[in-house]
Amino acid sequence: MITLAFYKGLGKTRWQRLQDGAIRFATGGVYSHVELIPGSAQHGDTAQCLSSSGRDGGVRAKRILLKPESWDLVELRIDADKPAQFIRDRIGAQYDYNGILLSQVLALGRHDESRWFCSEICAAALGLPNPQRVSPQFLFDVVTWDKRVK
Repeated sequence: MITLAFYKGLGKTRWQRLQDGAIRFATGGVYSHVELIPGSAQHGDTAQCLSSSGRDGGVRAKRILLKPESWDLVELRIDADKPAQFIRDRIGAQYDYNGILLSQVLALGRHDESRWFCSEICAAALGLPNPQRVSPQFLFDVVTWDKRVK
């Protein structure tokens, strides 16, 4: 099992809030970031998260407190080994600022294949096609689709 944690909170600094707001505006969603957690996670847990973060310089593993006011959690009943290893194998890769601009803001689908942004690496880890076109909101919509159509 894996848990995807979608960030809806406010950054601690004015610059972080500006970045979060710009991503939400550009992608038309409420989420500005996503983390992949191997295994189950609940609000209030401090979980080992995998993703790529501009704030942290790129692909990394990080322990994060999952506050309910900041994170929405979605559990997926899939084996965690391959998605988690996909991201772990890329730890240290730089953040894909050009990819954010050219595939999310301008919707050209262009990116640097050696760099990653958060939803891109999570979508790639899950095996989704064209992960550079996936925003945090779009990934949330994809993984919760069956819950919303019943």
